[in-house]
Amino acid sequence: MAEITRFSFLYDPAEDRIALDAEDAEGAATRLWLTQRLCRGLVQALVPMLTPPASALEDPGRQSWEQAAAVQAMGATPPVRPGPDATVGLVHEVTIAPGGDRLALTLRFAGGRSRTLSIATVALRQTLAELHRLHVIAAWPQDLWPAWIADPAGGAAAVGAVN
Repeated sequence: MAEITRFSFLYDPAEDRIALDAEDAEGAATRLWLTQRLCRGLVQALVPMLTPPASALEDPGRQSWEQAAAVQAMGATPPVRPGPDATVGLVHEVTIAPGGDRLALTLRFAGGRSRTLSIATVALRQTLAELHRLHVIAAWPQDLWPAWIADPAGGAAAVGAVN
């Protein structure tokens, strides 16, 4: 199981899938394909991890503000570009393991292979923002996205955030 150190996403209209292009510490590249169905389940599992029930009731604008801050903090990092020798696989299962201030996502694909991505809360928010952007580009259903991801600045502005 390889640990992912850098990753990027892209939507491939010909495949109607999202590619997670990943690189490990040794520079080995992997392209993992995520279907719409898998993405829906993943998003539905990840969003509640950012919205503890008590905080959502206490301050509804907080999620929007935190999401807008995470999106604004995204850097212009060059995307991972897997070469012809990259490992390629269709992800059939994602296991999520919380651990302190991070989540470990283990993506399993053909032949019992897997890659693990360990991300902190801000990176999770950025990942969800990117997945949302690609869902829009793909014209996939938007019903699973909370407003604080779909329009983080809208809710953040309502609570007086400065962007």
